Amino acid sequence: SVAGAGTLAVVATQVNMPGVPAGPVRNVGGNILPEMWGRAYFAKGCTSGTYNNSDYEAWQLLGKKLTYTTELSQAGCGCNAAMYLVSMRQNSEVSGCGDYYCDANSVCGVNCHEIDIQEANKYAWHSALHKQWDGNGLAQGYGGWVRDNHFDFDQEEYGPGARCVDTTQPFQVSVAFPVNADGRLRAMEMTLSQNGRDCEIHYSMDKYPADEDFELLSQALRAGMTPVVSYWKSTDMLWLDGPGLGGGPCKEDTVHCGSSPQFYGFSIEDAA
Repeated sequence: SVAGAGTLAVVATQVNMPGVPAGPVRNVGGNILPEMWGRAYFAKGCTSGTYNNSDYEAWQLLGKKLTYTTELSQAGCGCNAAMYLVSMRQNSEVSGCGDYYCDANSVCGVNCHEIDIQEANKYAWHSALHKQWDGNGLAQGYGGWVRDNHFDFDQEEYGPGARCVDTTQPFQVSVAFPVNADGRLRAMEMTLSQNGRDCEIHYSMDKYPADEDFELLSQALRAGMTPVVSYWKSTDMLWLDGPGLGGGPCKEDTVHCGSSPQFYGFSIEDAA
C-alpha cells in the first residue's frame, strides 16, 4: 500500500541480465526485500510467469515528493541497495531479460531514462541523474565519484554510528521534484533523516549539463516512471564507495553483503 498511489503489486524479474538468473524478491506485508541479484518493479497487477509493460506503474512525480524507509545495515563495501525510476511503461521492447526492463546502461539490452534515488550501502550513498544513453550520469552524495568531486556529506553524518544517519538502523529517504514557473523540473531535492536524530542530510541536484534545463527528465517524470528496487554487488564498485579524490569510505570492495536490504513505508504527496 502506497499512500497517494493505492495498493500495488511487486513484480520480480527472473533474469538479472541476459543469461544470468535473478535472485528472489520477497514482499512481506509491504516490506520489499530483494535478495542478492534480485530486482523488482512496482505494478498495477501481477500475473505469474508473464510480463507486460502496460502493467507497470508510471508514477508522475513532477511537482511531487516521494518518501520511504530503507534498511541496509548488512550492505558493505561493494554492495548496492538501489531504489530508482526508469521509463519502463513507455518501453515496448521485451528486452534480453524478457520483462521489458530498461535503464541508462542497457543492462538488459534496452536503453531509457533513469533517475537513481538511492544507490547505497552502509558506508556510501549516491543519487544520480541519467538521461537516455548517459550511462555515467551525474551523481551526488558521499563516496566514489560525484559532481565536481565534492561530497555533500561525510562519514560523520552518514554511516555506522554516524550522528545524522546511523546506517545500522532504518532511516527515511525523501526525494522531491519541484517545478519552476514553466512547469519544468527545478531540481531533485534529497533528504535523509532518522527518527531520534537532531540533524538531517539534505542536498540539491540542481544542475545536469547533459540535460540543460532538465527538459528530457521533466518529460520523463511528466509521462510517468516505474519504481524499481534491486540488490547487487561487485568488486569494482569504488565509483560508488571508494575514496574518490580523498575521504571516501572504502579502499577495497570486499562484497560482504549479508542479508537483504529493506524498502517500505512508501508515500507520495505534493512537493512544497
